[in-house]
Amino acid sequence: MESLGRCFSASSSEPDVDVGIVYTWERQWMPRLLNSLRRSCPGIRARLILVDNDSADGVEPWLGYLPNTLVVRNPRRLQYAANLNRVLRASTARYVLLLNTDMFFDPDEQCVTRMVRFMDSRPLCGVAGCGIYHEDGGYAYPARRFQTLPMIVARRFGLGTWMRRTLDHYLYRDHPVNGTWPCDWLSGCFLMVRREAIDEVGGFDESFVKYFEDVDMCLRMARAGWQVLYHGATYCYHLERRSSRNVFSLDAWRHLRSYLRWHWKWSFAPPPEVLEPLPHRHVA
Repeated sequence: MESLGRCFSASSSEPDVDVGIVYTWERQWMPRLLNSLRRSCPGIRARLILVDNDSADGVEPWLGYLPNTLVVRNPRRLQYAANLNRVLRASTARYVLLLNTDMFFDPDEQCVTRMVRFMDSRPLCGVAGCGIYHEDGGYAYPARRFQTLPMIVARRFGLGTWMRRTLDHYLYRDHPVNGTWPCDWLSGCFLMVRREAIDEVGGFDESFVKYFEDVDMCLRMARAGWQVLYHGATYCYHLERRSSRNVFSLDAWRHLRSYLRWHWKWSFAPPPEVLEPLPHRHVA
């Protein structure tokens, strides 16, 4: 785990939100993402932090979409958690929005602006996510409970029909999709984090390499007394591929390895106090 070790004072010239995107080879998604992102930030100062993850084609085609773009260039290709930390180190805004490249927005929804306003209204919220839908309109369940072995079995082996209650519990299906409520963790495809909270808990744990870095971050936020909140009053879209769905794929192996790593870090049978937050801070 990396401690970022920096705090920044706010000024009128600083952005309200830094939007971090890691670019490696995802050329087909970038125009749609950046065009819709640019139109989803009315009334706030948004800056794009674009990490060139040693891409073969470079990031120059993507520099004109937002008026303020900061490029961070990697001399060698890094894994996802390490790239997210590159964004966090470069950011000076009070919020950082971490986005996958396979995302896009409905500009009329003004999602980024509405999420900034939401975070402004919730000073104890360390990390928040919005409603996320697939391109066909299906709900993606971005807020989830911590994984259990029965849930892993149900998802990995397609046993949802026979283990419906297990999946319903995991996916918070008893909660309104357009509501606002605390959750265990949020999908890393869209995470808005508070600068102050990141300065306290540190960056993403790079030992996860890929998968579970978002689960780990949300748990650390909660343990430090910060709220992890789902805010379904606004939304965006995710072209989710779930490359780990194939049980025999490399990504499935990475997912399993990260799952075991997460349990090793927090213990396989964590006592209740591990999952309970430390006392909340008082906000003047």
